[in-house]
Amino acid sequence: MKKMRNFFASATVMSMTALMAPGAALAGDAGVGVGLTWVFGSGPNGGLAAGAKIFTDRNKDSSGGSLGLDYHFSSSALRPNIGASYVGDGGYVDASFGYNIGTRNIDFGLGAGLVNSRD
Repeated sequence: MKKMRNFFASATVMSMTALMAPGAALAGDAGVGVGLTWVFGSGPNGGLAAGAKIFTDRNKDSSGGSLGLDYHFSSSALRPNIGASYVGDGGYVDASFGYNIGTRNIDFGLGAGLVNSRD
């Protein structure tokens, strides 16, 4: 079980690193952001999470995909996630599906935060 958690954590970190590597996005089109997500669920499966996200497009008033890694406070665990996002003027909103490594549950969350958007 511990090996599986380590595997998912390592795979998530490697994916995020690869996306942030130079040349990963054409002409720097990917956006980077930090924010909060409300995860829907009961008990340790729900509650507030905070983390970082990478967006497929950082242009203002655009929608696209997101890849993130949150720390879920209720379960004290990492939550890698993938979702759809809207990037505004310096901020974002997104809807994501994540995998809580601590509780081993797939969950749904709605988030918002800051992003390095551009006009």
